[in-house]
Amino acid sequence: MAHTLFTSRLGGVSSPPFDSFNLAAHVGDEPVAVTRNREILAAMIGLPRNRIFFMTQVHGNVVAVIDQNSDPEVAPPADALFTTLPGVALVTLIADCTPLLLKSEKAVAAVHIGRKGLVAEVLEATLKVFNEHGVSNQEITGEIGPSICSGCYEVDLDTYREVVSRNPAAATDETSRCLDVAGGVAARLKGAGIEFRRSDLCVRHTPGYFSYRRDEITGRQAGVVWL
Repeated sequence: MAHTLFTSRLGGVSSPPFDSFNLAAHVGDEPVAVTRNREILAAMIGLPRNRIFFMTQVHGNVVAVIDQNSDPEVAPPADALFTTLPGVALVTLIADCTPLLLKSEKAVAAVHIGRKGLVAEVLEATLKVFNEHGVSNQEITGEIGPSICSGCYEVDLDTYREVVSRNPAAATDETSRCLDVAGGVAARLKGAGIEFRRSDLCVRHTPGYFSYRRDEITGRQAGVVWL
């Protein structure tokens, strides 16, 4: 059985502006606070810290496979983590982008999808890895966690047109130039025949969540999945 968790910014030990449950080590927070927060996460999900894997997110389409030889102290440059190992948690860190957790009886994946990842087709790259490990799309279900909403993610016109030309479901209108990345992800999941649930929370205007667009210097919440 696969399990999932989406965290908020509440329940940790970090000081402002990372208060309090920041799980990212790259945003300027005190390392000791991040370590303690990751220990809290481990206790929440009932796994040792050395069974929790993070990635160095690069807004691309690289999928890192976590196996018996993977080092939990190394966060591979990737935007998706995949594993077939039981008792191993995969983490995607978010402060506006869309966290997607994919699960099946045999394998799970944590995916980080911003506008660049949507265009780069990181979701499709992740599904390909599932398929290569003998898991069909029909065996996979998805969960889209809290992210920035279609009314808050304004970009320049060229960027808007680039994303929408590849992902019509991410469109709003050219006047607002706001992208609905989660909507684009949802459409891709539907197109792949994958059942999913989608959060309606916007991290920018919902208290209790980190948002880079709102605060710039801020922490990261997480989506976590494990067998």
